[in-house]
Amino acid sequence: MYQVYIKTKNSYDERKLIGEFGDYDEAWEKIETEQAKDKDIKYVIEETTGAVDVYGNLIVDIIEEN
Repeated sequence: MYQVYIKTKNSYDERKLIGEFGDYDEAWEKIETEQAKDKDIKYVIEETTGAVDVYGNLIVDIIEEN
């Protein structure tokens, strides 16, 4: 599962979830769509496997970030 976030300037929440995708190509298409609207956006693509750490937090790997 891939989660796509857009970085925001809001100090409360520094990023906004814009979608969850089962395929990396679908996640990248969403980024390209958002970049067509605004070329200066900052984004993060994270991969999740559903595994959690001992504290119950979801373990994520950052796949791509700008």
